[in-house]
Amino acid sequence: MKKLFLLLAFSFQILLVSAQAPSHANDASSDPSLPTYLVNGVEMPYAKVIKLNTTLIESMSVYKGPEAIAKFGAKYKHGIVIVKLKKAKK
Repeated sequence: MKKLFLLLAFSFQILLVSAQAPSHANDASSDPSLPTYLVNGVEMPYAKVIKLNTTLIESMSVYKGPEAIAKFGAKYKHGIVIVKLKKAKK
């Protein structure tokens, strides 16, 4: 019974530690297979793109696979997401 309790306690501790570890799954610098993000023509990392205020987005276009390569070149073989922001009102 003591071994079972220790095993459960250890498993729970591992679960807590792994849940607190930061995820870098969406970090373009660590995963070259992610698409490229262009915001108003400027390449931007995914971490900044997801922090954009969605009310400022006018449009988004997604190109992937052969379509992205044909339209933009081999650099974008993993896809490209083009985000166009609304123009600021004066």
